[in-house]
Amino acid sequence: MQRRLRLTRNDEINRVRQDGQTLANTNLVLGFLPNQLKQNRIAIIAGRSLGGAVQRNFAKRRLRSAIQSLVSEFDQGFDMVLIARKPILTVNYALIVTGLRDLARDAGLLKDEIN
Repeated sequence: MQRRLRLTRNDEINRVRQDGQTLANTNLVLGFLPNQLKQNRIAIIAGRSLGGAVQRNFAKRRLRSAIQSLVSEFDQGFDMVLIARKPILTVNYALIVTGLRDLARDAGLLKDEIN
């Protein structure tokens, strides 16, 4: 993920977590807040509750991959924070992608489909 598409500063991440809306499922938590930019910025958080560094990095890689597969479906102009939960380490990858898509749909972050 390109650096300009990442939320990197703690104050930006905290602003999304405090002022934004939050949705969750068993595998992850999605916090989001509109921004004034023409692109989305995303932060991925894997806390120590997931386990050691290997498990945390594994969870972040899985979430990064899921985001890459859905990036073309997202509406632009949002800051998003994804927080991994412990089940993400063992669940099937397809369920992660489906869960992320469902959360984004519920949040209104997906582009409108025109048929």
